[in-house]
Amino acid sequence: MNETTYQSDTPAIYTPMSTTQLIQVAVFGLLTGLIIWGLTYALENYILRSLLCQQNQIVSCGTVAQYSEAIATILGGAAGLFALVKLQVFRPLLVVLAAMIGLWGLVGILGEHAWYITALSCSALYMLVYLLFTWLTRLRIFWIVIVLLLILVVAIRLILTI
Repeated sequence: MNETTYQSDTPAIYTPMSTTQLIQVAVFGLLTGLIIWGLTYALENYILRSLLCQQNQIVSCGTVAQYSEAIATILGGAAGLFALVKLQVFRPLLVVLAAMIGLWGLVGILGEHAWYITALSCSALYMLVYLLFTWLTRLRIFWIVIVLLLILVVAIRLILTI
């Protein structure tokens, strides 16, 4: 008998992703969380506090933690974006933006714990969020991706504020 293979002209609903690429995304998400935690700590304690908490500028001293975390999150997001682009992840900007919005203020929320718990939690959460959002953005239908990301970001923000 003559065997023929049939190929479908319709594209797959997902873009392909290898297991090694997924593991690399997890590692870069973990490193992004560590970068954000480390930069927040360094900026708050060594740079911004010495600049904003001088004798005549005590009013601005209360916002040092928020400023340092915002700067660290933006710089960490840029590093994460660079890593995801290097890995050729599908829609890396959506992954990074959703992770930044969803986990904005995470170091401040976890800041009441010991430094190692904050560092581990921040790293683990960024790793999980990068994995989840990378997996979701593989969908080829753009509006479904946006709706799913919005739902998840709102859910993450609600969980973090509880």
